[in-house]
Amino acid sequence: MAERDNPISVRSKRRITDALLELMVEKPFDKITIKEIVERAGLTRQTFYHKFESKEEVLSAKHDELFVDLCRHIESNEVTDWQEIIRVFFLFWQRHSDFVELLIQNDLTYLMENKYYQYFKRIKEEFVTDTDLPPEQAELIYAFAAGGVVRMLVVWIENGSEIPAREMAEMVMHMFDGTFYENLKNVWTFSGIFSDPNA
Repeated sequence: MAERDNPISVRSKRRITDALLELMVEKPFDKITIKEIVERAGLTRQTFYHKFESKEEVLSAKHDELFVDLCRHIESNEVTDWQEIIRVFFLFWQRHSDFVELLIQNDLTYLMENKYYQYFKRIKEEFVTDTDLPPEQAELIYAFAAGGVVRMLVVWIENGSEIPAREMAEMVMHMFDGTFYENLKNVWTFSGIFSDPNA
């Protein structure tokens, strides 16, 4: 039986993950030791290092678990375009805002950005069939999307998720199609600093 299918291994990983998240509520991530995690989980250091290489890898595994859940949400809603995928993305993370808040408090949101660079490629492959970009362009767009959308999510969660998820998705799409920039030009004035080539 593969380790990922072994119920004992799955339970051990879950206990380690739960223990780390509980400890992150109580103290900063960088102050948490492996010893504290395994004591809270009721496991040994050997078990921890058999499953994970570091505390960051525990959070990475948690992200992967949540990503599988997000894909289920996308599939169950029969979503096939980017705007709806992004709407579901914001709704999903609103339900898991406690996890995002822990990452924010510990300056670990970069882990989400790193993950979503990979995830957006997988989402496109699995759910979006109406785009066909050259690989070099796709890589840049996934990098931009991961950084931009995750940073928007972080600020949105920090501000209490007051803007509806549908509006957040529309805003993201306007940024991609250029209409957001056009609207911004109408709102902001730059005192002519960009119009004078000698400035």
